[in-house]
Amino acid sequence: MTIYQRYSVFLMIGFISLMSTPIQAQFVTLARKIKSMRTSQSDIATVIIDAKTFRVYKAVLDTLTSDPKFAINSRDDTKHFVEFTVGTNKVSMQIDSLSVDLSQITVAANHAENAPKQAKDLAVEAIVRVCSKVGVKCTLDK
Repeated sequence: MTIYQRYSVFLMIGFISLMSTPIQAQFVTLARKIKSMRTSQSDIATVIIDAKTFRVYKAVLDTLTSDPKFAINSRDDTKHFVEFTVGTNKVSMQIDSLSVDLSQITVAANHAENAPKQAKDLAVEAIVRVCSKVGVKCTLDK
C-alpha cells in the first residue's frame, strides 16, 4: 500500500466518523418528542428516549406501584409490557429496546364516548411521568 492509499483510507475513516456524530446527536434530540394519535377505540402515544429499556420499565413499575390510583391488571417482565387501570380507563404500556441505550415507550388508553380527551391526556401523561422518573425531558409534538 502506497503512502497515498494510506492517506486516502485515513481521510475516508475520519470523514465517516465526523459525519456520523451530528446525525446521531440530532436523532436523540428529535427522539424526545411524544407523538399521539387517535383510533376508533383508543388513544396512542409514543416516544423514543435515550435510556436503557430495563431502566425505563423499572421506572414504569415503580410509578404504578407507588401510587394507589393505579391498579396493575397484568404484566410481562420479559416483554416489558404492563396493563393497568386508572379509574375506569384501561391503559397498556410497552417498552421496546431499539438499541443498547435507546428505548421506545408506547401507551394505549381506551376512551369512552363521553370523555374522549381524557384518554389522550392519560396516554401522554403516562409517558411524561415515565420520562420524568428516568430523568429525560419529553415534550408533546404538536
